[in-house]
Amino acid sequence: MTDKKQVGSDEAKEALDSVDRMQSAGFRRALPPRWYGLGISLIVAVGFALYAQNDPGSFPGIFIAVGIALFVGISREKSGGAIGKELPATHTGRWALAGVCIFLIALFFGGIFIRRSYDLFWVPLVTGSIAGITIYLLSCGERRYYLARGDGGTRT
Repeated sequence: MTDKKQVGSDEAKEALDSVDRMQSAGFRRALPPRWYGLGISLIVAVGFALYAQNDPGSFPGIFIAVGIALFVGISREKSGGAIGKELPATHTGRWALAGVCIFLIALFFGGIFIRRSYDLFWVPLVTGSIAGITIYLLSCGERRYYLARGDGGTRT
C-alpha cells in the first residue's frame, strides 16, 4: 500500500483559486500599457495625414515604420511578453482583420485621391483622424476583452 494523502476540498479550492489568480496576473502582465493604444493611433493618424499631403517624400513611411517598431518593442519589453501570435486564431478574427485592413487602405488612398484631385487641404487631417480613432477604438476593445478574460469574465 502507498501512503497517499487525500487532498481536502478546502485545499483543492485554494489551489484552484491560486491558479486563477496566477492566470489573471499573467493576462494583466502581458497586456500593453494604457498609453500603447493611444501612441499607436497617434502614429497612424500623423502618418496618414502626412502622407496624403502633396509630395510627401519618404518621411511619412519612415515615421510610421520607426514609430510602430519602437512602440511595439517598448511594449513587449515592459510587459515581459515574448513574441506572440501575429494573426487572429479564429476565422471571424481573420475576416475582421482583413476588413479593417481594407478599410484603412481605402481610407488612405481615398484621402490621397481627394486631396490631389480637389486640392482640399483638410482631407488628410480628416482621414488621419478617422484612422487614428479606428486604431484607438480597436486597441481599447482588445484591452477590454483581455482584461475581462483575465478577471475570469466573458467578453463584453
